[in-house]
Amino acid sequence: MLQLTHSKTGKSLEVDEFWLRDHCRCGECLNTETNQRRYDLVDLPVDVHVMKHNWQTPEQLVVEWSDGHCSTYDWAFIYDSQLEQLISRRTKSTALTPWNRSVVLQNERHLRFTLPALVASDEQVKQLIAALVRYGIVFIDDVAATPTMTELALRRCFPLMKTFFGEMWTFSDKRDHADTAYTQLYLGSHTDNTYFCDAAGLQALHCIEHSADGTGGENFFVDGLHVVHELCRRFPDAYELLCRVPVPAEYIEQDEHHCHTAPIIRIDPLTGALLQLRLNVYDRAVFNTLPQSEMANFYASLRQLLQLVRDEEQQWQLKLVPGSIVIFDNWRVLHGRHAYTGRRTMSGAYVQRTDFQSKARTLGIIE
Repeated sequence: MLQLTHSKTGKSLEVDEFWLRDHCRCGECLNTETNQRRYDLVDLPVDVHVMKHNWQTPEQLVVEWSDGHCSTYDWAFIYDSQLEQLISRRTKSTALTPWNRSVVLQNERHLRFTLPALVASDEQVKQLIAALVRYGIVFIDDVAATPTMTELALRRCFPLMKTFFGEMWTFSDKRDHADTAYTQLYLGSHTDNTYFCDAAGLQALHCIEHSADGTGGENFFVDGLHVVHELCRRFPDAYELLCRVPVPAEYIEQDEHHCHTAPIIRIDPLTGALLQLRLNVYDRAVFNTLPQSEMANFYASLRQLLQLVRDEEQQWQLKLVPGSIVIFDNWRVLHGRHAYTGRRTMSGAYVQRTDFQSKARTLGIIE
């Protein structure tokens, strides 16, 4: 280990010498055009170590290595690359607002954007993505009620994710797929794609039409972040179990059979913050990942979570109407709808999690 002390601040660090050699940022070690390393880890001698080091300036450290290489490091780079700083930044950088119905109704004005404003202003796009990061749900208004305009509005903000449903999809009660969404039945709060190895990060829905003689079909949204906080506070044993137990999910139709198994609640191992809520009672497969002796605890814990999700105070109910697209974080916000009558057609799409976060990162919204 190498002991380093910053001359101005007096802050001290102990760093592993191999780690320091591995993080040389010179042009020989790092391709500055691609930000990719130029070498394989095994190209470094296993016993490489510091021969001599000195502070060239109060902010720059020069190291001579046993393999003959010489490196120059910025103090800020070394300091900011430590685990403690990463945890601190993750904790502070993204201001998320957990919400229930009363909270979101007070903030609804922050969630509304118009398509003309988004087309005219990159700043409006940035504000939409910032609101989506913070609240997990936004709306784009003044969109012509056609799948083409739905796609135009979404592509202004994000690239679209292609699945076996397609990039853009339109659904009604016509049974194009073996999914409860393609019926007129009540659809309880859930997240999509629990059967995918990498569930969509965002989902968008646009009501294209609901015939004049139709009734029902009101949508409702639940903030999984708020629900998970409540579960942890009220039922810590249930929270711990649902973070740990892998739950199988699957989707089966002709020529498609998707399966994935993972815990319902996924947390950041560094900060303990919620990363993903994976909850869909419709897609649950045969539950064979626990001994029978532990089943009772699991079902009791899942019941406690579902009861919180169904609490009226957690549910924000509204009628999606032609002209307004809702976009929500599928790793955080659960969605559902009431049963309906009449002809009702929805247009929608998914966005990959990595594309959502990449956009937010390049705009300086998240790290």
